[in-house]
Amino acid sequence: MVCKFVGGYIVLVALVLAGSLSSSSGAKILAVFPSISKTNYIFGQVLFEALAARGHNVTIVSPFEVQYAHENIRQVRITGLYSHVEDYGLTANVFTKRDKSSFYGNTNLIYGTAAMADYTLGHAKVQELLKNPSEAFDLLLLDQVLCESLLGLAYHYGVPAIVYSAEAPNKYTNEMVANPHNPAYNPIPSLGYSDRMTLVQRVWNTFVSVCEQFNYKYLYLPSQEAVYQRHFQRKGTLPPLLDLIHNVSLVLVNSHPVINFARPFVPNMIEVGGVHIREFEDTGFSQDVINWVEKAKNGVIYFSMGTNIRSADFPDYLRDAFTGAFGRLSQVLVIWKWENATLANQSGNVIVGPWMPQQQLLAHPNVRLHITHGGLLSMMETVYYGKPILGLPLAGDQEILVNRAVDAGYGLKLDYQNVTEELVLELINEMLNEQSFRYAALKASRQFREQPQKPMEKALYYIDYVLKNDGGVNYLRSGALYLSFWSRHVVDVAIMVLLIVMLPVGLFATLIQIILRKTHQRKLKNASTADKTSSAGKPTESKELKKKRN
Repeated sequence: MVCKFVGGYIVLVALVLAGSLSSSSGAKILAVFPSISKTNYIFGQVLFEALAARGHNVTIVSPFEVQYAHENIRQVRITGLYSHVEDYGLTANVFTKRDKSSFYGNTNLIYGTAAMADYTLGHAKVQELLKNPSEAFDLLLLDQVLCESLLGLAYHYGVPAIVYSAEAPNKYTNEMVANPHNPAYNPIPSLGYSDRMTLVQRVWNTFVSVCEQFNYKYLYLPSQEAVYQRHFQRKGTLPPLLDLIHNVSLVLVNSHPVINFARPFVPNMIEVGGVHIREFEDTGFSQDVINWVEKAKNGVIYFSMGTNIRSADFPDYLRDAFTGAFGRLSQVLVIWKWENATLANQSGNVIVGPWMPQQQLLAHPNVRLHITHGGLLSMMETVYYGKPILGLPLAGDQEILVNRAVDAGYGLKLDYQNVTEELVLELINEMLNEQSFRYAALKASRQFREQPQKPMEKALYYIDYVLKNDGGVNYLRSGALYLSFWSRHVVDVAIMVLLIVMLPVGLFATLIQIILRKTHQRKLKNASTADKTSSAGKPTESKELKKKRN
């Protein structure tokens, strides 16, 4: 009897579990990653593989070709996108961009990303997808790359949307879920400030934050709204794009307090920093590279400026500073991601190549130092594997991330405009010889790894959670979404308080003014009466004076 009961109980539990899993397993996911930045695609690629391995069918819309085959993955490749947005300066190297004004860069970014979204939606393969009545999806997974008009795809298919951001929270992701941004301790990334700003920095950070809001509302949103209306108008009356932006179910952001700053989050903004970091069964090196790395008695320096910055575009003085310094470190092996076939003045201890297996290199115990631009993905990989960094920040949030490493004791920083051979050599020798950098890097690695749930497990859990609830996660949404920018920041309350305080003050001031005016008028009246009296006696007096004179 007991056995029958237990057996029946097990079957019941199995059926319940099967039912709960079936609601999300095998879902059809449309993953749209339109960015020409390969960093964004690399960040998404690991998630695509995990979703496919979990049984979901993933359709990937991207300009990059899928490098792996899986029966659950289908690609819709956006060809020609790179050349289409070239005129907007989005493909220019970072050294060219540094010579442009911030207004020029902002304008190009806004209209360049609008052109990117427009081209993606208008591409023949995407149009074929949209016009096919048999195509249906359960979820939109959208790369956050300033292309919110693509949220129209969620409206088109009637599915919930999850935004997947390769960056830490910013104005655009915060707006989607009304995540709070306090300019007193949340620095704008481009300013390079820490979360402990001076008064002057807080004033400037607040000013730029307000400018960001105006930029978002009056430049960015209209450009995206135009693209959205152009491609989805055939569906009839469209809701405003801002409604779709505020209807996003979840935002997954690539941040962690060890790398970025600690900050508050609403329930439907989830930190998944390090989600792209893989666990390798082998190094992925060729045998030649393995021999070089393992035979380097004094260790290895790995030098890479990431996927979007080419070392080959370095100005001559910058390239010569590094080649000269490396030549004087003959006992140390340098592996340099260098995109051209040859490197001028290359010394015998330097290996160059257009692509390097970065994570595998950083995981190797013989790699002692990473020279990097300080990009977010690179910083997370470096910290995860416990390597010190020598940072050369050039743009965006790189200044902040490198400064964080310096403050935490596992990094030093080079100023792009003041790099010399002697300085590079001095800093490298300091970092290789001073053990405190290694200890600080290992401490940061331990803090970064100590999480109750692995980033990928967390990302998959929340994606399945949205799928199971059929997008019904409204209870996670902040009430701030239903307030205007001014109401959200209690500007209207401040005005009301000011009016309440000023009203009695104003009434009192008016009363004093009336009293003073009455008093003044009374004095003027008395003075006028006195003048008339004195003027009436003056003619008689003058006649008497005349008689005396005569």
